[in-house]
Amino acid sequence: MIITVDPSNPKPTYLQIVDSIRRAIATGAVKPGDQLPTIRDVAVQARVNRNTVSRAYLELEHMGLVRSRQGSGSFLTDNEPGLDQKERLKIIKRIADELALEASHYKIPLEQVIAIVRDSAAELNKETEHE
Repeated sequence: MIITVDPSNPKPTYLQIVDSIRRAIATGAVKPGDQLPTIRDVAVQARVNRNTVSRAYLELEHMGLVRSRQGSGSFLTDNEPGLDQKERLKIIKRIADELALEASHYKIPLEQVIAIVRDSAAELNKETEHE
């Protein structure tokens, strides 16, 4: 699994790592029960501090996506995150609010934003089909 970090991205580095792993999960590049790369390996690969990777793994654990085993490493959980449909929709609504705000700030029309979201979803689906 390749974990990339973009130093020019304003998003915190640990969240970029979280997003990279979540994308790997969504596309099927990693499966439940798979072991994640060690914190040290990710830190070297992404050229970041080990504490940053540790924080990302802790965040994934809080999301219910990862379980750490002392001395064994971190593994993807076998079940979905423990969020019900209402909580998931709340999260998506928050993300949509952020997207709408950014689109408004950059004066991008709603139709174009919707097209971008559709293209992103189609790309994600293609990645999932090829796995």
